[in-house]
Amino acid sequence: MRGVKMSNLFYRNFQLLILTICLILVWGLSSFLSLPRLEDPELTQRSALVTTRFPGASAERVESLVTEKVEQELFEIEEIETLQSTSRLGISTVAIQLKDEVVNVDKVWSRVRDRVGEVRAQLPPGAIEPSFEDVEVKANALIVALTWDLDQPTNYAILRRLSEDLEDQLRSVTGTEKVELNGSPDEEIVVEISPSELASLGLTAQELSQQILRSDAKVAAGQLRSSSNELLFEVEGELDSLARVSSIPIRFGNTSQFTRLGDIAQVKKGIVEPASELALINGRSAVALSVMVESGQRLDQWAHAAKQTLEEFRAQLPRGVRLQVILDQSLYVEARINTVLRELLFGSVLAMGVILFMMGWKSAVVVGSSLPLSALLVFGGMKLLGIPLHQISITGIIIALGLLIDNAIVIADEVQIRLHKGMAPKKAVAESVRHMTVPLLSSTLTTVLAFLPIALAPGGVGEFIGTIGMTSILGIVSSLVISLTLLPAIAGRLHRWGQAPTTSAWWQTGFSHPSLTLVYRWTLDKTLARPMLGVILALILPVSGFLVAPNLEQQFFPP
Repeated sequence: MRGVKMSNLFYRNFQLLILTICLILVWGLSSFLSLPRLEDPELTQRSALVTTRFPGASAERVESLVTEKVEQELFEIEEIETLQSTSRLGISTVAIQLKDEVVNVDKVWSRVRDRVGEVRAQLPPGAIEPSFEDVEVKANALIVALTWDLDQPTNYAILRRLSEDLEDQLRSVTGTEKVELNGSPDEEIVVEISPSELASLGLTAQELSQQILRSDAKVAAGQLRSSSNELLFEVEGELDSLARVSSIPIRFGNTSQFTRLGDIAQVKKGIVEPASELALINGRSAVALSVMVESGQRLDQWAHAAKQTLEEFRAQLPRGVRLQVILDQSLYVEARINTVLRELLFGSVLAMGVILFMMGWKSAVVVGSSLPLSALLVFGGMKLLGIPLHQISITGIIIALGLLIDNAIVIADEVQIRLHKGMAPKKAVAESVRHMTVPLLSSTLTTVLAFLPIALAPGGVGEFIGTIGMTSILGIVSSLVISLTLLPAIAGRLHRWGQAPTTSAWWQTGFSHPSLTLVYRWTLDKTLARPMLGVILALILPVSGFLVAPNLEQQFFPP
């Protein structure tokens, strides 16, 4: 008796049924609106690079004196899967790859940095301290560029100043993780003087350089030491302008004569030649800014705030400088989100149309309601598990759409059969749930086990495609829960509220054709009378698929 009460609990308590549906709606919609949105899954950084410079050393010396020392220290870290080293003239490079099963990589990288720091004491004189560089695996959310649109030579000083201002403004947008400048060459102040002019002053290029260096406020000009004090003398004012550099006093001759640097040399500002990096956008010189967003942010909301900042900045740009958006990741994310909503709506309408034609309008309502309710439960489960919305998790949801209605069709048909036999709705719901619980649970479990290897795949591959399995499993389990609780109650309530069909119209009981019914019944009788024949017929397509599979082309993604 207790089992009967539990199996039709939602049917007997109409308020509980409505409350549960409302809770699913609120939880699912709030989760959907608050889920982080990205284009691709974020991957754990399992690769790094250790670079050590040894100027002037041959590749053999670099290998024996530097590379082997670094490798010996790193070999002791068991979480490292591979070390790939390259020794060239004056430089050693060691590429590190962690094992796929390593989850907490921060602790491992901390130990790697400690080991790299310990190598410094073992390096020969002249070798520069090793540098540890992470291999970035996170995608940019936004890439913009400031381009020089005038025909005159590019003024990189202006582009650099404007790009730094834009960098500060984008960094202040809530949710921004990092902003990087690309194609912004370093500036320098060049002092050009002819050798004959230096010779006439009795100076060498090195002596002139030392006098300029001592005039820089960042360098101490001298020291005063005594038994009680030790003082540094510094020049007042930095070398921060061409006029300041041009006014540097230069001493020459045996009688300590002085002249201004600008009187004997040409002082000008330019970029370091050769430039370390340059950016070209459609053939125009530019400085690009790439922006990354913090994990857990809604990319569309961040992009909206960032675009407002860009519009305000664009209005203040001088003539000849143009702001262009090179990449806006939010557009791809919104397109994929709209795709899943469109697929969900289309799937619901199509499923209701097919069920309406085959089973009648009541079954169509029951089956059609399972799709949005199950999808909302999936969004709630993604929120609990910390799974963001991106093209991989959305793909899993779309895959699950075809599986969500299976349980709903079975339970709706089971309830309708009992109701058509004249059974009371309360009893029909209870017996349908009790009768179908084990079969539905078994079929759901087998499907979950099929997706489990994808969800539990280790390493970068698992991090990238694992959410396909997770969202598919969430959808299948949600469908099972809905089918054993809410859908039978909805089917029973619709039977109570709807008028009992007086005719066998297709929109009430579904399409039925006597000739097709006879053919189907004859097929079932023959198959059930010869079980082995049914097994053989059922295996024709799977076996054919296995035979054809080796001849199919294999690739990870479609072109």
